[in-house]
Amino acid sequence: MTNKPTKQTSSKSKEAVEQVIKARAVSRGVAVGTVVCLIGKKRQFYRIALKENQVSSELKRFRSAVKTARRQLKRLSLAKSGSGSETQSSIFDAHLMILEDAGLLQKIENEIENEKVNAEWAVKFVTDGYLAIYEGIKDEYLRERRIDLQDITERLLAALSGSERTRFRLKKDSVIVAAEVKPSTLVELSEGNVKAIITEAGGWTSHTFILARELGIPAVTGVKGALRRVKNGDLVVVDGNHGQIVVSPGKAALADAAAAETRSGVRQPEYSEKIKGPLKTLDGRTISIRTNLDIGEGYARAKRFGAEGVGLFRSEFLFNQNQGMPNERMQYEAYRKIGELAKGEVIRIRTFDLNLEQLNEEIGPQEKNPALGLRAIRLSLSHEKMFRTQIRALLRASADAEIDILLPMISDISEVSRSRSVIEEEREKLEKRKIRCGNPKLGVMIEVPSAVMMVEEIAQTVDFMSVGTNDLVQYLLGVDRDNEFVADWFRTLHPAVLRSLRKIVDASERFSVPTIICGEMAGSPVYAAILVGLGARELSMNVNSMLRVRHVISNIAFEEARAVVASLSQCKTADEVEATVCEQLREKWSHLFSEEVLPPINVRK
Repeated sequence: MTNKPTKQTSSKSKEAVEQVIKARAVSRGVAVGTVVCLIGKKRQFYRIALKENQVSSELKRFRSAVKTARRQLKRLSLAKSGSGSETQSSIFDAHLMILEDAGLLQKIENEIENEKVNAEWAVKFVTDGYLAIYEGIKDEYLRERRIDLQDITERLLAALSGSERTRFRLKKDSVIVAAEVKPSTLVELSEGNVKAIITEAGGWTSHTFILARELGIPAVTGVKGALRRVKNGDLVVVDGNHGQIVVSPGKAALADAAAAETRSGVRQPEYSEKIKGPLKTLDGRTISIRTNLDIGEGYARAKRFGAEGVGLFRSEFLFNQNQGMPNERMQYEAYRKIGELAKGEVIRIRTFDLNLEQLNEEIGPQEKNPALGLRAIRLSLSHEKMFRTQIRALLRASADAEIDILLPMISDISEVSRSRSVIEEEREKLEKRKIRCGNPKLGVMIEVPSAVMMVEEIAQTVDFMSVGTNDLVQYLLGVDRDNEFVADWFRTLHPAVLRSLRKIVDASERFSVPTIICGEMAGSPVYAAILVGLGARELSMNVNSMLRVRHVISNIAFEEARAVVASLSQCKTADEVEATVCEQLREKWSHLFSEEVLPPINVRK
């Protein structure tokens, strides 16, 4: 490894020319800012300029990460050889040889020292240079060695993530550009100055963009080669209303963006004066509106907008805040804090909705299809120690707040039974130790077809149910919610989705089990009206959707909404449903819905 990679060119040309790039809007709003490129897959990071007196500590951090990676490889090599797998042992030995290459390590250290950049950026820059060289080698065997180097790169980055990080915040008005942004990364960066997001991949219902909408960050996606089309430091306008990016905007584009930012900033409070007492339809049907949260501090704003508690608290975001699995004390403090913020209201905390890759810190085998793999409740029951730690924290926090436990991705009643047994066992242990704990209700997420088919039986075994509409649509229609190539097949108003929701609501009423509808469907004014017509009484959504949804519900009659839903019963395709919905909404509630919020008529040829 003696070839020196080619140095990157300047991030700005001498005469920047305005360029417009089409994209797909996934979080409304308009923002102006400077580009910060985010790289990495498992661990994401950006280029940080160091001061002279910070370089030495960054070199020590890198060397510590190298030692950690070496220990991991030696342990893996010994473990594999001990089990009789010489091939796997030789692979890890080869990785160790690469990691001990003095030339590679020296180039990374030189990059940190000479360019005064963070270790993550230096590792990626140097290894990318070598990977480019490997791509050009004609010999297939040697060319395939790039995979080994990629593994080493990921291992080093993972090791760096576990060391003491270089603590810097994003500069003011930063626009994040990445192939894909992980939700955990956005949570971390949102503490800084994220003005907008641009990605190559991701869908409207991906967790990242749900979070972006919750945080009020404009975002666009579907920008192929985004990291090649913009550079660090570029000035851009991100239009999350119309789905476009303006690179190096001129005076006119900046003026338009400033006006749009001002308009979007005053859009929400239009209906704030109407938040008086319970939310009711025109004919008196009470609808409860709750909020979805990732960060407890967001509840204060949700309360101002009329939230009646927390319908969904996504506990997995604690992983990012604690750089890995949070211990019992950390979890207890987090749950207790949200309990204090929402004092007197119901708080439904979902147990970790993680997949195997998110749980494992070390580089290892990856599942080919994580959405159908070891995730959510399956992962919790397979890693029972982790699950019991979380249950203890929830039981303790529920002693002073109305905290309920919500189990994700339930597909069988046996999962509920096993979870209930764990809860009771941990309660007994806490009581023996004289530790106060509450008596939280137990609920389940209805997200997969088997849960829909068994919903009547499930309703008789739980205290409440929650419908995750994003995953429900994904699993019912077999469409990856984050895959832009099949975005046209993700149809929220598909007849199968509506029939499933009807079945769930009917079971809820029959067995008197409270059921709350979560996901993006609940937060859309159009879909919320349909949900009310289906019989839903509780909706949970991100805080930025609350005022618009409240405004619509308070200005429609339940009987009208039920008539709209009845008109959909004969529709056989999603196209027919969408066309009928648009027709009915224009006829009954044209004063509530502008053309831009009506669902698109997505007819395939």
